Amino acid sequence: MIDMKRKVEKEDSTVLAPEMRDEYPYGLRIRLGNDELAKLGITELPAIDSEMKLTALVCVVEISQSDSATGEPYRSVELQIEQMALAPAKEEAGESSDDSMAKAMYSSMRA
Repeated sequence: MIDMKRKVEKEDSTVLAPEMRDEYPYGLRIRLGNDELAKLGITELPAIDSEMKLTALVCVVEISQSDSATGEPYRSVELQIEQMALAPAKEEAGESSDDSMAKAMYSSMRA
């Protein structure tokens, strides 16, 4: 897998405080709400900084839970993709999509 961390270079700034940049691009975050958590069978929110595997290495960067007097509590988990690999979605004859995905992941991890 490829580490997606940005190279942070020191930049001169005219403001008093140094410029702050995220280590990873915002577009590499995934937010899972109630429906997605239920589909994945996640009943307990994971701890901040815990790592999970999602065909990519992700870090839990935010959890949220709020109660409502009018319905079920809302829960969400925000994941930061830190490392990932991309492979063509092309399936070889006689292979299931799960088999070809596993082979692509294994090949990229060995590289």
